[in-house]
Formats: sequence, structure tokens, C-alpha cells
Amino acid sequence: MSERQNLSWTACDTLAAQGKKPSIGLVREWTIASTGAKKGSDGDVQKDINEWYADLLKLKRDKGVAGLPDAVATLTRELWRYAVESANDTLAAERTVLAGEKAEAEKLIDLAQEDTLAAIDIANELKGKLTIAHADLLGRDQQIKRLEQALAEQRATLQAKDERIGGLAAELGRKAEEHAGGLAELDGLRKHSLLEIDRARAESRQWKAEFTRIEAESKSAAHAYREKISMLESELSGAKGRLGAIEESLATANKRVEIVEAELSAAKLASGVSRQGLGGSKKPGAGRLVRRR
Repeated sequence: MSERQNLSWTACDTLAAQGKKPSIGLVREWTIASTGAKKGSDGDVQKDINEWYADLLKLKRDKGVAGLPDAVATLTRELWRYAVESANDTLAAERTVLAGEKAEAEKLIDLAQEDTLAAIDIANELKGKLTIAHADLLGRDQQIKRLEQALAEQRATLQAKDERIGGLAAELGRKAEEHAGGLAELDGLRKHSLLEIDRARAESRQWKAEFTRIEAESKSAAHAYREKISMLESELSGAKGRLGAIEESLATANKRVEIVEAELSAAKLASGVSRQGLGGSKKPGAGRLVRRR
């Protein structure tokens, strides 16, 4: 008896003692639990179970038949034959089921083999991808080192910038103080400018009032001058009229004077002739007509 058959029969004895019917699944389970490994294929295990049943029937038959009367032994043998045939039928049915299960198992095995081949292809593909990923990781490591170096440089630059910012902050504080002082000075100048503006506004109001007064006086004087000029123009017009009348009178008088002078000249000539004839004396200035104008 082989080691596998011995383990299978021991499993069948243990299961029978527990009131369980031996089967491939139960025997396989007991064997793995006892030894930690799978022993034989499903067909081998089924063969071991069948042989165990056959040996069990043979032992029962031999024990029961020995010491019995022939009639009883014959009946016993017939009973055992029917039992064996029934067991064989049961075993045949189980073999059929097992054959179907084996076919299904073989299909599953084929599928598993196909899956295994596919898994191998996938594994090979994954190996290629892993190789590429490993190379990529190496590149990434180098890139990370470069980035770390750049980061260190950036940190140094940032530290320098922080120091520069600190200096600028101090300078800004000083500028802020100067700016505050400038604002205070500007506020003083603003207040002074406001005072000057108020003073200038007061003077402007004063000068505006003075200008208004002078403008009113100027308007009043201009009105008076216009009235006086109008009056003088009226008087001048009257004077011109009177002067024209006087000039007309003078022209008339001049004409009269000329007539008188002509008459006097004629009279003078006549008078001279008569004086010479009479022998009289002539007073100085006599016969001279003074022309007045």
C-alpha cells in the first residue's frame, strides 16, 4: 500500500468513525489538515475511497459468514451481494458525477492554464513596464536631486532676499519717520497757509468794499460829469446860437459901416472941397471914423 493510499484509508476510517460518509472533498480536507499538503489527484483519491469501501465490505462479509449455518450464510452472502451491487451502483453514480466534476475541473484547469498564459503575458508586460518605470524612477531621482539642488539655491536666494527685505524694512521705517516729520511740517505749513488765506480773504473783502465804494463814487461822479457835460453842451449850443446871431449882427454892422464909410468918404470929399473954398482950418482927427467891431 502506498503512502497516499494509506493516508486516504486513514481519512476514510476517521470520517466513518465520526459518522461521515467519505468523499473526495472530505478526504482531501482531512489529508491537508493532517499533513499540510495535497496528496494525489482527485481520481487517485476516488480510487483509494473505492478500494476502502471494497475492503470494508470484504471484512464485513468474512466476519459475518464465518460460523453461520449454510442457509443463513447463503442469505447473508446474497444480502452482501445486493449491498455490494447497490454500493457499486452508488459508486457508479458517484463516478459519473465525479467524471462530470472532473470534466468541469479539466475545463477549469484549461481556463486556468489560459489565464496562466495570459497572466504570464501580463507579467511579462508588467516586467517591461516595471523596467521602464525603474528607468523612469532613476530619471525622477536625478530630477529630484536637481530639484533639491535648485531648492537649496532658491533657499539661499530667499535668505539673501530676506536679509535684503530686512534692510529695506529698516530703511522703510526710517523713511516712515521722515515722512511723519514731513507730514507734521506740512500740517504746520497748511495751518499757516490757512491763516494767510483767511487774512487774504479779509483783505480781499476790505479791498472789495473799497472798490465797491470807489466804483459807486466813480459812477456818481461820472453821472455828475455827464450831467455837467450835457449842461455845458446845452450852454455851448446856446452860445453857438448866440455867436451865430452876433456874427450875423456883425456882418450886418460891417455892411452898414461900409455904407457909412462910403458915405463918409463921399462926404469927406465934398467937405474938403468946401473947406478949400471957404478957407477954414481943419482940426486934427476930424473926419476920421473909428471902426469898431
